[in-house]
Amino acid sequence: MNEDLRIKKLKDILEKDKPYMTGIRIRYKKGEVQEFNAYKIPLDFLIYNKYNGRIGSAVKSFEKQYRQLNPEVEEDSNIIEQYLYLSKEGRNETTLKNLIENGQQQYGIVTNSGVIIDGNRRASLLNRIYHNRSNWPNHNLESCQYFIAVILPDSPEPKEIMKLETTYQMGADEKLDYNPIEKYLKCKDLGAVGYTEYDIAEMMGEKESTIKEWIEIMELMDSYLNYLEYDGIYTRLERREGQFVDLNAYLKAYTKGTSKVEWGFKDADVSDLRAVCFDYIRAQYEGKEFRAIAKPSKKDGIFCDEAIWKAFLGEHSKTIESIEEETPDKIYKDNPDGDLSKLLEARDESWKNKSRGLLQGNLNISVRKLEDKKDANQPLELLKRAKNALEAINPDALETSNMHLVKEINSIVYQFKKIIERK
Repeated sequence: MNEDLRIKKLKDILEKDKPYMTGIRIRYKKGEVQEFNAYKIPLDFLIYNKYNGRIGSAVKSFEKQYRQLNPEVEEDSNIIEQYLYLSKEGRNETTLKNLIENGQQQYGIVTNSGVIIDGNRRASLLNRIYHNRSNWPNHNLESCQYFIAVILPDSPEPKEIMKLETTYQMGADEKLDYNPIEKYLKCKDLGAVGYTEYDIAEMMGEKESTIKEWIEIMELMDSYLNYLEYDGIYTRLERREGQFVDLNAYLKAYTKGTSKVEWGFKDADVSDLRAVCFDYIRAQYEGKEFRAIAKPSKKDGIFCDEAIWKAFLGEHSKTIESIEEETPDKIYKDNPDGDLSKLLEARDESWKNKSRGLLQGNLNISVRKLEDKKDANQPLELLKRAKNALEAINPDALETSNMHLVKEINSIVYQFKKIIERK
């Protein structure tokens, strides 16, 4: 149904139908609270808001690869509906059962042209129920062809729709159900159309400082996607939020300067650190292991010790150079009809399988060096640890290439003997 016809249909409802609910107070234009009524609207008169904050990453990733989605077209509407369902499948199943048992309990909000501002998920579930109503023969589901919603008196500009959608969706408790990446993307989108950090904070019910941090993290996420040549494929950020939050804090600390680092690192060193962390994010390292790389800590941060960091970086560079994989561009060309999100997911999974053992080994060695350094004033502990390690070696596994290391160890032991003898 085109926009003109939708406007006519909704106008008829406003003029002829009895309101389903009355006295609904909504903060609308210029922030003023106004009273509205809600009506039963046939779902056929409505279209989804494709940039709904719940599915922004999926829609943008699709549009990056294929085309702009048009919610007026049935095929595209079905795609949006599927994204809404998959955005929180478990929660949607619960809501679906509740809608079947109890009907729609919470009203939505639509423009006078039928764009759903608040309630896209509920509307999509009602549509799913109604078109599959034969699956529940013991329920009367005729009401599921309608969506109960407030009809706004006009069609706000896209910028105003974004504000309303953010205020009613992400500013409510329901935002807990959102994919963690979506809030960062929403901040970016709102900033791009001219809203300030203060404006966005008001819409989302957050502190301005929180919005500032989220925008920084989104910029870091975009840098990560660019680093991998995945620009615009936001689905490749899923299950990696925590690492970006940590890394953003660490990079800011190094940029401002911190006493936790005892060597004169340059901007290029911080760039190297960021790239190394991107590789570990790609391999899905998280928690204590990930934090050990960049955490500003003399005792627990590899980057804070120049010698340990440079050895770690050198080995890391060799590892990355040794891993062969097809470029994203070649994958695009070889699979023009494939789902890019899934193709890149498979690329990342393959890379992770090839690199994980090498990355883990290098990380373990560097973390052990940090631990040994913490015990520098406890020589007995370190000597026992070294003795145990040497005794664990299988002599039959030694090779001629190990000789240089054996000589280095022998030299160190000789120096220790001389020091002890002088005491």
